[in-house]
Amino acid sequence: MSTNFHLASMIGSIAFIVLVGSGFIVVLTVPSLAQKPIYPMLAVVGAALLITPVIGWYVATRIQR
Repeated sequence: MSTNFHLASMIGSIAFIVLVGSGFIVVLTVPSLAQKPIYPMLAVVGAALLITPVIGWYVATRIQR
């Protein structure tokens, strides 16, 4: 495996943790979302799963240049 792949997966993992953590904080602090938080939290995790590989790939290619 290439260095670019390792770097992208590491950055993607960090981005996933940051996005999920900040999303959970937002969900739990907004009163209307905090009443039934499971569905917004699942949406946050789903969005983070879709976005973070792209973030990792983009940042890794920018660092390697």
